[in-house]
Amino acid sequence: MTEIHPTPEALERFVLGQLAAPEMREIARHLLTGCRQCHEATGSLWDSSDDADDLLDLALEAAGDEELPEPGYDEVLDRVFERMASAEAVVVEQRAAGCRLFDELMQIPAERRHLLVSNSQRFRHRMLCERLLEASYDVGFEDPAEAVDVAQLATLVADRLRPEECGGQECLYSLRARAWAHLGNAFRISLDLASAERAFARAEALLDEGGVALVDRGRVLDLLASLRKDQRRFAEALQLLDRVAALHKRLGQWSLLGRTFLQKANVCGEAGDGEGEIRLLRRALDLIDPQADPRVFLAARHNLINALHESGRSREAFALLFHTRPLYLKAGDRMNLLRLRWLEGAVALGLQRCEQAEAAFREVREGFIELGLDYDAALVSLDLAGAYAEQGRLTDVRRVAEETLAIFQARNTHQEAMAALLALCSAARLDQAGVELVREVAGFLKRARTNPDLPFVSTAGNPTVHG
Repeated sequence: MTEIHPTPEALERFVLGQLAAPEMREIARHLLTGCRQCHEATGSLWDSSDDADDLLDLALEAAGDEELPEPGYDEVLDRVFERMASAEAVVVEQRAAGCRLFDELMQIPAERRHLLVSNSQRFRHRMLCERLLEASYDVGFEDPAEAVDVAQLATLVADRLRPEECGGQECLYSLRARAWAHLGNAFRISLDLASAERAFARAEALLDEGGVALVDRGRVLDLLASLRKDQRRFAEALQLLDRVAALHKRLGQWSLLGRTFLQKANVCGEAGDGEGEIRLLRRALDLIDPQADPRVFLAARHNLINALHESGRSREAFALLFHTRPLYLKAGDRMNLLRLRWLEGAVALGLQRCEQAEAAFREVREGFIELGLDYDAALVSLDLAGAYAEQGRLTDVRRVAEETLAIFQARNTHQEAMAALLALCSAARLDQAGVELVREVAGFLKRARTNPDLPFVSTAGNPTVHG
């Protein structure tokens, strides 16, 4: 007869103490039979307490018996569950204290925060570090500079903590590795790839020292893969994500496995493998829980819609966009709404609804300019120019290209992007800025965003231009 194992979700809830007492006992009895598969799924999450050791002893004793010693293990289970409830109450209070410290710290002028964290004993708190990491990640795409500052505070706190303040050496190494990885990720989003590389080197050194929990090792490698993708080191990014996927499978973390498939899909998209991207996004959406992880689920849906559109399947993209629009509205923040309008414009253009596309692109461009996101404004401006080129409105193409070039020239940044825009302007003045050239410049700007030294070389019938 086939043995029935608890589901991965049930095992995770068991470890977190979130099941009813009868279910907790049933899974505990199953684990005490010595089931290797389920022990591997929960192994890294067990507390090394005396009661956990008692459970292990009972499991070894029971492995050779037909009947489990019910009175003995019921008594031990009761003690374990009591310890779990007590430990959870302590964690809840520590989290609350960390949040209070975070709120206090954020009310202080930014230039004084680092000095305060360095010199005040009160701010040497594990849960403050955790809260700083959450904040850095959350603010990353809306305010990259703030994300860097907050992540630097997290590394400062983590590096000052002692093992006994974190639950042991393993927890301390895990926290420090995650803190440095989050700092590297914040630098990556800020397009400072050199600083990102240095921060990740520190995180990897902590991984190499050993003692970092499997879950946290997966988090560090996941963030490092994003850097490798932005560096266009696609093979390395995919190898890292395969390692992360193996860790999630080992731990039975299926929703996190879905996140990893989302990451792999992003790499495939950047590498030009559109079909691979679509296939992985569908696998991701099968695993990501839309209730527990609505933001990640929405990101996967967004990317799938865009991938379908990019592959020429704009009608399929439009149908999925229609059903996804309520998720954007529920998210409610301005960046998500701008991304929605941008995607609506792209899909409308794919369906040859040029007027709808124009309206969406203009609205999104104005929004990005208001937020000071010049590079995003340039990218959507080129989509607008593409809509004009589709209609043969070359005067409008020239106007948009010159407006976009002026934004870059005013800030004197990204010389190769200016070179590409200059080539487009030159072609537009000669009424030679066709759809292919506009698409070529738009594609170059997307690639050059994380590679400022990438030279622009036109293949759309125009001369090579260098900044």
